[in-house]
Amino acid sequence: MISDEVLERYSRQILLPEIDLAGQDRLSRARVAIVGCGGLGSMVGLFLAGAGVGHLRLVDHDRLEMSNLHRQLAFRERDIGTDKATALKAQLVALNGDVHIESVTRRFGENMPNDRSMLADIDLVIDATDNLESRHSIEKYTRELGIPWIMGAASRLHGQVIAFSGSRIEGCYRCIAPADDDRPGFDCRSEGVLASVVGVIAAWQAQDALIYLAGQREPLWGLLRVYDALEQHIERLYVAPPGGCGHD
Repeated sequence: MISDEVLERYSRQILLPEIDLAGQDRLSRARVAIVGCGGLGSMVGLFLAGAGVGHLRLVDHDRLEMSNLHRQLAFRERDIGTDKATALKAQLVALNGDVHIESVTRRFGENMPNDRSMLADIDLVIDATDNLESRHSIEKYTRELGIPWIMGAASRLHGQVIAFSGSRIEGCYRCIAPADDDRPGFDCRSEGVLASVVGVIAAWQAQDALIYLAGQREPLWGLLRVYDALEQHIERLYVAPPGGCGHD
């Protein structure tokens, strides 16, 4: 039974047929891991906590710097020097005290112990990292566990986002970026980034997550959306033909 307080708080999204009461109940029971609590992860966290996703696990080893503040809008100047996962947890708890928030202050990567078990009780993983090693680790462990995940990246005036199902019938991250690919990825440290581009990609990630977790319909699995802010252009590419990518 959904309480009057819950009905009032989430009334505007419960009105949506894609959410409804049943979807809101599913959101309240969902468990999501956000790997990376910087520009993308902090904003996705705000969206998911605000929408009433019941359990969020925040994973990041980094500390907040002054140069982060222009795009990592969940944080405040007083948070500088604080672990991002810890600071983001405080912001999300202040936003919605009904959501259970965990902060894990550590790097996520293939050589880190217990990373696979960290995802074992999770329904969906949000990739908000800034390196290929972590993304390939997310791909590996979520595929082994049959968990969907949503990848996002932003740099300069461009961004990209894609959602992978638990089955990977649509293809996988290795179809886009092979594990032996040594080309540099999106790096806002050296190339810069416009804050609003980060906001666009984080909003797409959160949107895919909420649509999936509400359970009324599926996201567009395997559809890579590439955003060009300067030209206001979105390119849409499917990563693999029907039947899967063939990666073991």
